[in-house]
Amino acid sequence: MIIDLVYGTRPNLIKAAALYLAWQKKRDDLPFILRLVDTGQHWDSALSEGLRLSLGLPTPEIRLGIGQSGNSRDTLVQNTDDTYCRMLCQSPAQATIVIGDVNGSLGVARAAKRSSVYLIHLEAGLRGGFDAVAEEANRTEIDSLCNMHWAPDEAAANNLHIEGINAKGIHNVGNIVIDAMLRFGGSITAIWPPSVQTGPILLTLHRAENIDNIVRLSSIIDAIIDLARETPIIWPLHPRAQGAIAQSGLWRRIRDARNIKIVAPMLYPDFLAALVAARYVITDSGGIIDECAWLGKAGCILRPTTERATALEASALELCEPADLVRTATNLTNRTAPPVPFRPVGWDGKTANRMLDTLVALDR
Repeated sequence: MIIDLVYGTRPNLIKAAALYLAWQKKRDDLPFILRLVDTGQHWDSALSEGLRLSLGLPTPEIRLGIGQSGNSRDTLVQNTDDTYCRMLCQSPAQATIVIGDVNGSLGVARAAKRSSVYLIHLEAGLRGGFDAVAEEANRTEIDSLCNMHWAPDEAAANNLHIEGINAKGIHNVGNIVIDAMLRFGGSITAIWPPSVQTGPILLTLHRAENIDNIVRLSSIIDAIIDLARETPIIWPLHPRAQGAIAQSGLWRRIRDARNIKIVAPMLYPDFLAALVAARYVITDSGGIIDECAWLGKAGCILRPTTERATALEASALELCEPADLVRTATNLTNRTAPPVPFRPVGWDGKTANRMLDTLVALDR
């Protein structure tokens, strides 16, 4: 039995690697083959090929090549749908695993559904990121198409039950992000308390809602320049953010500011080391919320809402708007004790094994 494991963006490549390498270790005892499929949604080497090599993931057997600058969401989804459907005709799979809420995952899910291929959603049931309209629509539609749903926690599983998803297909397998952290972070992730009062601020930005809105982006830049007067900031710059800053003319303000160190996108092990060493985090990422919560790392989330509400509520992370960033971040520095790590059932580094167990049942 061939099961396609599909990725195409940096976060999903990391999650796919955690699952694939767990399968690779057991492959001789399992009744199926995982076939890697790269949609190519992220085509920048630092976010794709370089990262893949650093994680020890083999060359994907299939590359859909859909990533092209300037494509609209609808175009990207349709191109992925058409390309994967043609691929399935030439080289069939018995099941397909899609990850998260990106456009490529939706396109693959649509193609698998109309090709009558059994469909599995990794990170099923996450809801509530209403600021990111496209992602919320993607994850909801993907869940409606899938046969099996791998929920990362009880709240996500409950969301699926509320929406009327067949209970037999819902599996609360845990959080694959934690598997990835423990596999690729090594001894670094075992450090606690992780907060280093003299460490730098770690900043990441990539969401269209922050990057493509020049007024919002300018407000964020103003805030980080202000914060950098007191604490150094390390900023692994996403290609999307780099392009937006260049087009907006904000480079000069960043360049002239003190204590802001712009670096290239980090390989995942290097990023985890920077995360552990950081005084606190400023980000608009969903996955980093889970990483920070598990590590016990404080941070500011530059979003009005998030699909990862459970981790947010149990951690020292706070949602904030750009206008409130300096105040919120300053409050974080006044904490007298490090946050307690959030490590619920299933966030134990064994999620990939539970996923593999559910796939074994498909062959019976």
